[in-house]
Amino acid sequence: MLKVNGFPGENELRDLQFKLAYNLQSTLDVVNTLELFFSNIQDLFEVNGLSFDNLEGIELKLGSQEKHSACYNVATSNIKLGKIEFRRAKPFLETELTLMEMLIGVLFYPLRNALLYRAALDSSMRDPLTGIGNRQAMDNCFAREIKLSLRHQTPLSLMLIDVDFFKKLNDTYGHRAGDKMLKHIVTNIKNSLRETDQIFRFGGEEFVVLLHNTDAENARLTAERIRIHSAITPMEIDSENVSSTISLGVTTLIDTDNVESFFERADCALYQAKKEGRNKVVVESSNNMRQHNRNCEAHAGQSSTA
Repeated sequence: MLKVNGFPGENELRDLQFKLAYNLQSTLDVVNTLELFFSNIQDLFEVNGLSFDNLEGIELKLGSQEKHSACYNVATSNIKLGKIEFRRAKPFLETELTLMEMLIGVLFYPLRNALLYRAALDSSMRDPLTGIGNRQAMDNCFAREIKLSLRHQTPLSLMLIDVDFFKKLNDTYGHRAGDKMLKHIVTNIKNSLRETDQIFRFGGEEFVVLLHNTDAENARLTAERIRIHSAITPMEIDSENVSSTISLGVTTLIDTDNVESFFERADCALYQAKKEGRNKVVVESSNNMRQHNRNCEAHAGQSSTA
């Protein structure tokens, strides 16, 4: 498609830019935007691979990673979207590099819009106080993670965590101190988890943790580590070291589980931990269904104190 000197004519280039811009406007997904860009530029010159990364941690690799590369910052004087790299087996010609720069100019605004949309979605799934996933994020991922675990026959464990006597802490030190304590506890929890685990704020002072590829015993050990770390790590409030303990209910997915039954067992285990004095880990197994039912009936008939 390139002309005699390796560069499209003015009219042809204008048509190519228009076509690319039109195609890129069809999506607000970052991955789809870059895939469309990668696919469309194949009409102009050979590119075997494309990669993109930015400071927000977005990394994408398309095609193959060949020997020769051309790297550009996708940016204006005051907006930096990230770095894009083209790769192929043979060196790029000067005319091709010039064309790349023109095409990156076409990519800039669709990519910016896609990144802004992604950031907005991410923000809507975050708890504004603690920065972890919120209830909506939890609801969105729960069913998916259960299906994946059952399909691939990998263990999945669930922890439900409640801050002990949180109302008393709020009444004694004020709600700002309470908020500070919640962030402190979330930091302690995250420090005991792996990158593959997921933590959500369920509401108030309750948190939910999904432990991927983790059986019941390892989930118990993780829960105990979190409980101990929280108990022995005080936070300074008004020049006073204040500790706050947590109670944890733990369960592991079984083949007959759905979202409701999986969560219900962890909730019953948490209720049992609070009933037994708090600052405790209780692991509920599928072999205790009769006890689960008694616990849950009692739980439903009573309102637990914070």
